[in-house]
Amino acid sequence: MLEGKVALVTGAGRGLGREHALALAAAGARVVVNDFGGSNTGEGSDAGPAAKVAAEIAAAGGEAVPNTGSVGDWDEAAAMVAQAIDTFGGIDIIVNNAGINRVAALGQVAEQDWDLSNNVIAKGTFATINAAAAHWVAIGPRAGRAVINTASPAALHPAPAISVYSAAKAAVVSLSQAAALELAPLGVRVNVIAPMARTRMLEGAPPEIMDLMAPRAGFDPNLPEHVAQLVVYLAGPLCRFTGRVFGGWGDQVFLFKEWDAAFQAGNNGVKWTSETLAAALAGFPARDSRQTLFPGGKMLADMPPAELLDALDKMALSEPVS
Repeated sequence: MLEGKVALVTGAGRGLGREHALALAAAGARVVVNDFGGSNTGEGSDAGPAAKVAAEIAAAGGEAVPNTGSVGDWDEAAAMVAQAIDTFGGIDIIVNNAGINRVAALGQVAEQDWDLSNNVIAKGTFATINAAAAHWVAIGPRAGRAVINTASPAALHPAPAISVYSAAKAAVVSLSQAAALELAPLGVRVNVIAPMARTRMLEGAPPEIMDLMAPRAGFDPNLPEHVAQLVVYLAGPLCRFTGRVFGGWGDQVFLFKEWDAAFQAGNNGVKWTSETLAAALAGFPARDSRQTLFPGGKMLADMPPAELLDALDKMALSEPVS
């Protein structure tokens, strides 16, 4: 399916990235296996994971080279794209998978948490696309190019204590939709996956989440290998989508619906005041009911939760009138 294609997979030394690299190679792509080899929270480095996965691909009869650059470094991200071009003659597929997760509640988030997370997730995704786009512009349009960026259900349905992770992943969604519009004339499809799988990203998660993502007898939907098949599809000639966000969990695939401006109020050419806005917005819903992805599957949930709004209302009622 992907014979003759050249792919770069970031964060490919472990977890989801490893499965993506193996699956793309099995489908015929030649792969640059990138992994800085850092910890789940972004510290340290290790050349071993990238080399090991590249060796696995070679042992199975495929073609791969390791790369240990940091996607968060602008020049190193460009260098990994250049390595694909220099080694294999071009670049057709980018899978931006590299990520870290620094769990901290608001009020306890350090500047380093924000900087490291956004450096890897948001900047790293942008940097590889930008470097590849320069090459694609230089050689002109060609069908069969694909970018698959990795967000998370937490980007679209955020949760407490992972606000930095959620924000960085949400940036990936916005970037991907902008890139889909801009790169389509060059023959590039840009899509997003929001995977659920048992990987290092779960470290620090509450026990109830860990229980839901634990190994299961028989078909185990939490294995990262299942998500890799969605990546192969999105990278291949059968894909008809661009600018969309797909959830992947086990044998289930989900298509997220974009935000839409569902409600509208006007003021007949008169400047708003707080009072007229309050009256106009009185009929707007204070929360949405929507299908959310959560470890364990899809569920209907309110955003924000009703109990959260109730608590705020009660707090406001208890405030003395000044």
